[in-house]
Amino acid sequence: MKSGFIDLIGKARNNRGEKSRHQLYIFLVCLILSVFIWSLVRLSREYYYTINYHIHYTNLPSNLRMTGSSDSILTISIRVQGFDYFTEEFLHARSPRYNVSLRKIKVHSDDGQLSGYLPTADIGREIRDKMNFQSEIYMVMPDTLFFDLERMVPKKVQKITARPAEMMTGKHDSLHFNKVK
Repeated sequence: MKSGFIDLIGKARNNRGEKSRHQLYIFLVCLILSVFIWSLVRLSREYYYTINYHIHYTNLPSNLRMTGSSDSILTISIRVQGFDYFTEEFLHARSPRYNVSLRKIKVHSDDGQLSGYLPTADIGREIRDKMNFQSEIYMVMPDTLFFDLERMVPKKVQKITARPAEMMTGKHDSLHFNKVK
């Protein structure tokens, strides 16, 4: 098979005349057109594409501190057209990050233990709206993000009962501030 292919190329390279040169041009034009039409058909199909977003949490209420979270990766499956699939697969970043605002977190308490949750359906819609092409969110996993929280106690400084004049007289060598628990 290899020798037959090499012979075919060798014959094509030889100057066989005007007729064979026209046939070669017609063949190349038809080949280019067929590849173009084939790619249009392939790119018009719908594909399901999965993107993994690394989650970074922001805007936690000031009186709360997060001690743990259920997930750090949000997986989104979208349905896209072939051209959008091609651009997303080959031209965009491999491990995108997404900032999740915890401003709308739902907090509940069980036996003094604070926990919170945030449904991810809205996050999936926000990500879709930021994309440059029309797509349909097929699936968002996990469907809910869970958090372990604790209340932050504000630090208080104990009042000094001595007057400034008494502090200057030498009765007090130094000032001591005690943290109130």
